[in-house]
Amino acid sequence: MALIGKIRNNFWFVLLVLGLALAAFVIMDMVNAGNQGGMGPKQIIGEIAGSEINYQDFQKTEQALFSGSTDSYAGKNGAWNYLIEKGIVDKQAEDLGVSVSIDELKDLQFGTNLSPVIQQVYRNPQTGQIDMQNLLGVKQALEAGTELNPDFAMKWEYLQKQIIKTAKQDKINALVSKSIYTPNFFAENTGLRTSQKASFDFVKIPFDFIEDGDVEVTDEAIKAYLTENAFQYTNDVETRVMEYASFEVVATTEDSTDISSELANIAEKFESRNGTTEDSLFTVSNEGFYSPFFSKADDLTGDLKEGVTQMEVGEVFGPYLDNGAYFIAKLTDKKVIPDSVDASHILRTATPGNATEFAAARAYIDSLRNEFESGNAKFADLATNNSQDPGSAARGGELDRFTQGKMVPEFNDACFVYGKEGGLYTVQTQYGIHLIKVGKQIFDSRDPKYKLAIIRSAIVPSATTQNMVYDKVDEVISSNSTFDAVKKAVEGMANVTIEKTSPLKMNDYQLGALGSGESSREAIKWAFDNDTEVGEVSPVIYEYSDPINYYDNKYVLVGLAKINDAGLAAVEDVRDDVEILVMNKLKGDKIASQVSGSDLNSIASAFNATVESATDVAFTASSVTGLGNEPEVLSNAFSMAEGSVSSPIVGNNGVYVVKTNTKVEGTVPANVIAQKRSISSSNRGRVGFSLMNALKEQFKPTDNRYTYF
Repeated sequence: MALIGKIRNNFWFVLLVLGLALAAFVIMDMVNAGNQGGMGPKQIIGEIAGSEINYQDFQKTEQALFSGSTDSYAGKNGAWNYLIEKGIVDKQAEDLGVSVSIDELKDLQFGTNLSPVIQQVYRNPQTGQIDMQNLLGVKQALEAGTELNPDFAMKWEYLQKQIIKTAKQDKINALVSKSIYTPNFFAENTGLRTSQKASFDFVKIPFDFIEDGDVEVTDEAIKAYLTENAFQYTNDVETRVMEYASFEVVATTEDSTDISSELANIAEKFESRNGTTEDSLFTVSNEGFYSPFFSKADDLTGDLKEGVTQMEVGEVFGPYLDNGAYFIAKLTDKKVIPDSVDASHILRTATPGNATEFAAARAYIDSLRNEFESGNAKFADLATNNSQDPGSAARGGELDRFTQGKMVPEFNDACFVYGKEGGLYTVQTQYGIHLIKVGKQIFDSRDPKYKLAIIRSAIVPSATTQNMVYDKVDEVISSNSTFDAVKKAVEGMANVTIEKTSPLKMNDYQLGALGSGESSREAIKWAFDNDTEVGEVSPVIYEYSDPINYYDNKYVLVGLAKINDAGLAAVEDVRDDVEILVMNKLKGDKIASQVSGSDLNSIASAFNATVESATDVAFTASSVTGLGNEPEVLSNAFSMAEGSVSSPIVGNNGVYVVKTNTKVEGTVPANVIAQKRSISSSNRGRVGFSLMNALKEQFKPTDNRYTYF
């Protein structure tokens, strides 16, 4: 909103920029067309396993398979990962002779062996069952050659590709899984290690025995540590660390007062409305909620919980403040109704909007009602033989006891609002026509319940407030050319926070706590621009919107804090992360040099420590009570002879000296075959995840996404 105001104030400048951009676009298009024989440039977003990923195909994949994503960049990332995996799977399938036949594809789409892709897309979220009617409708349309909606046709085409990719991948995984073999010696050794145990005493000397000032963490010490642990501190690609100043846009007292006054005016108009239709239309037109159900006073929140008990039907309560917003509530009805009900029903289904089907269903229900009321048939028998609700028909139409609001409004009202125990009611709902037999009505209390229409108005900053914050940010960026200068300028400002990101890759789209979105992606692209230097601040003010109330809730300035080159991390890049680890190692080495003798009690006394014991520790234990995660200590305890004492061991949490007391040698498992089967099964369970990761590492895709978005 602040940006829109600035555009309006400088519209002549916008026209100039648009004109220049249009001219540049036309010239670029002419040049590209000339270079490509009038066909335009070939757009390749990436390459994997010898296959190019075309940008047009990427866009269609994203639209067909990931358009439902609430985050557009998460959708783009999903499309990219899918195409990378598809390229790898297609290459492996070709090399291995793996394919999916036409008959197999049809079975995966419509048969008894539905693909997980189909199961996910066509599963009804309400019932948890596959919507076979919808799926078979697609099949019939395809077999009849019916012209499909172009958008659906494209989505179906790419859904089919996904089904084939998944089927091929499952077959490749199966080939690898079935080839996994565990030899006897491995199963025997695993059994031996698992059953091997040891008991030992140990002395722990914490690192803080040495003061921090007694050791110096030099660059050489950090470099040595990085080299020793290169597998942890080697970057495959260049990463960049960003800083940002986030200016939160907060509603002022004046904003809050204006919102409350506006809602008070709406309340006056609301109270003048009469009748269900007028109330519901007025509520909806003001973006409110008109409840078709009754609520207990205790289920309400804020001042309304007490206020509703004093209201008359038609009265409006509020404005009142609750959970950061103003509300008004109109009492549309008040009744003493049951808290839960037992009921049975018979359903004859009809398609919404089809008057003929509804008329036929009603006539059918009327005939069943006559049969029941005349005494010619029992309700349960009629339900079993005629109801089209499979869940209750098998039980003679009987439903589980339900509370108010669990059924659709029309069904609910027949059971709770106007229905009586033992009553018989014909009701039309979105599902068809029901014959409802109301059973026992249970009242937890005879307190009235309330039907309400509620209008909410969030306390959001006005356009004026948003513009004021934007102008303040604009002033900061205009006066400061480095991010260090920005930080000094905003020091002490209210509602401004400074944050630093973790290392980001070129195609990342989430900017620290700000999350993802267009602004985050544009800021990251700026950081990776070849002309961007460390310490520089972006000239752009990045705008973030409230995801619920749709106003500018943050204006952000970003700077480039650090560039981490590919390869072994530089000392200055990781000092903050590893300094404590290196310090502990230096302390550990110093403590170890001061340990003398092999008597644990003497060692403990010299370092003001105690002798501790660990009993019946398994060789495979990852953590030991009183010891924690100390693999070097366990390794020494199991490798030494009974009665032996170790040299000082620099561990994760201190320096240790260990004395092995007893060792129990492991035994070969009685059933080696079962052990082999268990190990193989465990390894096979990891194939689906591990194999694809290994293949991605092998083929290493070429990634040009940053040139497109």
